[in-house]
Amino acid sequence: MSAPTEAPIAVAAAHHDPLVRAGLVAILTAEHGFVVTEVVDAAALPQTDVAVADYDTAMALLAQTTIPTGRGNTRPPRVMVLSHRDRVSEIRHALDRGVHGYLLMGCGLDQMMLGVRALHRGQHHLDPSAAQRVVESLQHQPLTSREADVLQLIAIGHVNKVIASELHISVGTVKAHVKAILAKFGARTRTEAAAIAQRRGLVAVPS
Repeated sequence: MSAPTEAPIAVAAAHHDPLVRAGLVAILTAEHGFVVTEVVDAAALPQTDVAVADYDTAMALLAQTTIPTGRGNTRPPRVMVLSHRDRVSEIRHALDRGVHGYLLMGCGLDQMMLGVRALHRGQHHLDPSAAQRVVESLQHQPLTSREADVLQLIAIGHVNKVIASELHISVGTVKAHVKAILAKFGARTRTEAAAIAQRRGLVAVPS
C-alpha cells in the first residue's frame, strides 16, 4: 500500500506591486508542492496556508477580525512580509503585530522557499540580514521613542534648532537627547551616531 501523498501548500501572493506579485506567482508555482493564488485585493484573501505580502498589506491582513483559514486548517494563514523596509523598529513592529516571517527585497530564492515551508510547519522565518539586525538591537541599550525621533532627524542632517522645531521641544531638550544617544551608541559625534544607526537599520535615510 503506497504512502498517502502530502497535500500541497496553498500560498497567496498578496504583494501590492504587480511586478513583484507576478514574480512571486511564477517562482512559487515552479516549486513542487505549492499551489499559488495571485491576490490583488487583500480584503478578499482566499483560503490559504501562507500569505506572502508587502509590509502594509501584511499589517492590513493582521488587522482583520477574521481571516479565512487554510484548507482543513483551524487557524488563519501565516503571514510573511517581503519588503524593502529594513529598519529594526519596523521589523520588530511587524513581529509584534503577528507576522510569522520577514524577508528583505533582494533575498535569495532559497530564502523564499525556506520561509514558506517554515511558516507552513508552524515556525517563524527571518531573512538572515533582518535576523542579524534584530539580534544586534537586543545587544544594545534601547533608545526611547523620543530619542529615536531625534536620531532620525540627525540622520537626515537636521541641526538642533530645526529638530526642536520639528518635534516641538526646546533646543536644550534636543541637546539632552543627543547626549543620551551618543552615550548609548558609544559615539563621539552626531555623524558617527548616524552612521551606527544606519548600519543597524534604526533610521531611514533618503537615497
